[in-house]
Amino acid sequence: MCGNVNVLVTYSQTSEVIAMYNENTETSHTSEKDAQGGNREVEEENTKKEVIFTDENGSNVPATQTIVNPRVEGVIVIAEGANDVNTKTNIIAAVEAVTGVQTHKVQVFPMN
Repeated sequence: MCGNVNVLVTYSQTSEVIAMYNENTETSHTSEKDAQGGNREVEEENTKKEVIFTDENGSNVPATQTIVNPRVEGVIVIAEGANDVNTKTNIIAAVEAVTGVQTHKVQVFPMN
């Protein structure tokens, strides 16, 4: 059994919101021949990308395609009772289950 607990979690990045876009692409191809028999090929591509907005409570807010959550890189737990091997093992297993972080990236120390 453990009592008071302090936890430090480190992340790889901050969360990122990816907006939805309307995207239009125009492509044109031009082929020219000159009097000396030379050929010239020109290809152009123009892309126009606009953020899609939605109305939320009277204000325009970008529509969200997805939210990329930060990835947990490591966890440090300082807990009362962590000097007991079974308690320490249970804490590590709980952190791994909740965060998905590998056990070697979880450090547990007893609280003095």
